[in-house]
Amino acid sequence: MTIQEKYKLFRKASKELNHKIMKKSLDRDVLMKSARLLGIAHGDILVFDSEDETSVLMDFALNDYPLGNKNTVEIYREKIGWQNEVEKEILDALLSSYTSLFNVVSILEAENALYLKDLLNKKDNIKLIDISFSKTAIPGLLLFIRLVPFKDFCATSGISFVFPGSLEMYLLRRYKKLIKKIISDSDSVKRFVSFFKLNKIDGMEVRYE
Repeated sequence: MTIQEKYKLFRKASKELNHKIMKKSLDRDVLMKSARLLGIAHGDILVFDSEDETSVLMDFALNDYPLGNKNTVEIYREKIGWQNEVEKEILDALLSSYTSLFNVVSILEAENALYLKDLLNKKDNIKLIDISFSKTAIPGLLLFIRLVPFKDFCATSGISFVFPGSLEMYLLRRYKKLIKKIISDSDSVKRFVSFFKLNKIDGMEVRYE
């Protein structure tokens, strides 16, 4: 099986697994508290500016909102487990995943791959497999994504905030100011909420898979 074939298999299985986790382990209280942090809850009502924000909320609630020292994905893994080795690898990868702002350094369209630089953690030569971005992204573009490290490749969790490369220094400055205003003990919560807010103002339109 090629990397591209494995990527497609894992992408399809990830979507199905996400629905299972949401149905069996995502508590409504966690969902509402996540929505309030993102500013899309008005009382007990969720108000989305776009259909894509439902995917953003779910990604944040499952992976970032803390329940003690765990997240919803980890609770699902412990209580429900996995049905096959593909699900096990997806769960393991999600628990090793993290969000950051990345610069697109180069694109290998024939391999459906991009090379990224992690601007917040100062890491270079991160190879991302993503069919959509390999066809639409350009070098210099900035991507806020959740990087999911599988055994053979890295992928995204499916959500992304995209910014023009010219905004790099501005975004890094604004991010440092925004995280100070977000009430949370979790760095990943502060990071996600900050870039969600920045995306509202400065982001480019993108369609999620």
